Amino acid sequence: MINHAIFLKKNVHSAMILVDFKTFIFWVISGCLLILINSCDSISTSGQDRLIARAENHYLYLSDIERNFKTFASVEDSLIIVGNFINNWARKKLLYEKSLVNLPEEKISVLTDLVNEYRHSLFINAYREFVLKSTMDTLITKPLIDSFYEENKQSFLLKEPLYRIRHISLPLDNVDRKEIRFRFKRFEDEDIRFLDSLSFQFSNYFLSDSIWLNQLEVRKKLDHLNKQKLERFLKRTDYYEVKDSLALYLFKLVERLERGSIAPVSYVENTIRDIVFNQRKLKFLRSFDNDILHDAIKTKKFEKY
Repeated sequence: MINHAIFLKKNVHSAMILVDFKTFIFWVISGCLLILINSCDSISTSGQDRLIARAENHYLYLSDIERNFKTFASVEDSLIIVGNFINNWARKKLLYEKSLVNLPEEKISVLTDLVNEYRHSLFINAYREFVLKSTMDTLITKPLIDSFYEENKQSFLLKEPLYRIRHISLPLDNVDRKEIRFRFKRFEDEDIRFLDSLSFQFSNYFLSDSIWLNQLEVRKKLDHLNKQKLERFLKRTDYYEVKDSLALYLFKLVERLERGSIAPVSYVENTIRDIVFNQRKLKFLRSFDNDILHDAIKTKKFEKY
């Protein structure tokens, strides 16, 4: 890779000459632009930056190229890439100037208004986001989430069933399978620790049965089961065991919530967090915008006539 310091091979001496990035770029384009550069030194911004190209009243400097290209795979690639960049830059500038000359004035006026409006929006939104990040309280506590949930439970009705499950897949020749089966069924704290300690023996497992999953998430975790078996397992809370030529599968449906039930707070916690944050954000921005207006009136920066 060529990066700010580039080795150029000289055929005559078969030597490698180290040159800095600016010099390299200048050599790449100097063959076709040397006359232009020498004749426009007076236009250079600081006497340091080299002028590379001009299109009407637009000027391309060496620093502009540096900002766009940090590395090159080879000298040959750089010749093509930089040359294309200069030509594309020129096309855009020339087309822009042609549009100002040939478009109807009404069209230019409309486009100018759109550009100004877009520019204002970019700055306003960037400033609002800056103030939000530096000023607004973004902490959303668990008690606040619980309170919002209790007040709005009917807004969190399930559109699909939810499940709490656990499962283990283990090789048929596993010597601990009897103990694993017993611990999996009982599933007390000491059993969970025991199963975790043997998890390296399992080809697949999920023991976090306090987490609510929808049917798609369950299918992803139990992709070894066909659709019919899975649907049968998910109908009622029970323990299931399936064996095939590859493994022994232990499955437990701990709890099921039907469609139309109120979603558990743990399942909608992130949704509530987003809702509370957006409500707080809208309130903050509304107040912030009003403060800007009131301050401008007080300081005589805004007056109605």
